[in-house]
Amino acid sequence: MACDITQVFRTNKTLAIWAAFFGLVWLINYYGLFGLVFITYILCFLFNGPIEALAARTRLPRTLWAAVVYIVFMAVVLSLLSSVLPKLGSESTSFLKKLPDTLETLRRHLDQWAWLAPDMAAPISKVKDYLTLEALVGVKTETLFSLAVNSFNQISTYVSTFLLGTLFSFLIMLDFPKLRAKTIALRESRLRDIYDVTARSVVRFAIVVGMGFRAQMMIAGVNTVFTAIGMYILGIEPVMLLSTVVFFCGLIPVLGTFISSAPIVLVAVNTVGPSHALWAIVMIIIVHTIETYVLNPRIVAAMFKISPLITLMILYVGHKLFGLWGMVLGVPISVFLYRHVIMGTDFQLPSLGIRKTDDTPPPATPDATKD
Repeated sequence: MACDITQVFRTNKTLAIWAAFFGLVWLINYYGLFGLVFITYILCFLFNGPIEALAARTRLPRTLWAAVVYIVFMAVVLSLLSSVLPKLGSESTSFLKKLPDTLETLRRHLDQWAWLAPDMAAPISKVKDYLTLEALVGVKTETLFSLAVNSFNQISTYVSTFLLGTLFSFLIMLDFPKLRAKTIALRESRLRDIYDVTARSVVRFAIVVGMGFRAQMMIAGVNTVFTAIGMYILGIEPVMLLSTVVFFCGLIPVLGTFISSAPIVLVAVNTVGPSHALWAIVMIIIVHTIETYVLNPRIVAAMFKISPLITLMILYVGHKLFGLWGMVLGVPISVFLYRHVIMGTDFQLPSLGIRKTDDTPPPATPDATKD
């Protein structure tokens, strides 16, 4: 009997639509466009609220405020890049030159501890085996600087992706009311089946990812400021480079704390000695205690409410399956799948200014539907 493709699709409509949707996501990731799409979405999510608020309060055109917000944003970004990148480059070069000496200093201190405590010689010896460039970074000393040069060359790619994402988000924000109205109009088009199946879930997922990333950016920024102040007080250099590492690692929940703490401790050992490293560890503990007991309960816990152990498990699995993006997006995706897909509950985030999602899209305004 011949297979009727139309009948198969109608019978498994929901499954086919979601398979096509995730296939599209896979293609975007396969061709290296996922970062561009993510940056575009995050910037739209961050700037849409302020633009709407300014337009409502001042009665000035929304497009004018969109242009003003993006001009201010680009002025700040370009100022930071012009002032930070040269200093970051010089500090990175200095750090890489000192890294072999730092590891050797730490190995000498471990030898002293092993001599003072012979019973700990065996575990200390195993720790020493990991304190080599080849074990930590995966390269030998002679290839470290060539690897660093190649890594710095990637900065131009990241900057161009960021600027292109900024341009796309700006164009979307300029015409956002019309784009939103036309998207809602798909409900009455031939694509209504796809809209009905995916729209509600995709919007909820986008809200969770956007709010989670914005909350994590706030926490990473506060942690970076406190850590930079602590390093300045302790005399740990280079502050600019280490603070940059702290900020970007802070975008990874829980695990980013351990990743960003390692270079700070290594530099402290090489600067003064193990006692200085202990003060650095105390400073890191104080900063992340503030994060755990002050910031997280007010920001992240209001939305995710999951334990650090489960977070680490999610990050480990996400890294194994999807690499860096699995670590960045693993927690919000897991929370969304559990609460929305499995438990069927809505997301209520009153403390963060988000209302419960509504199944019925708001009616389009007359101005938004004009071509």
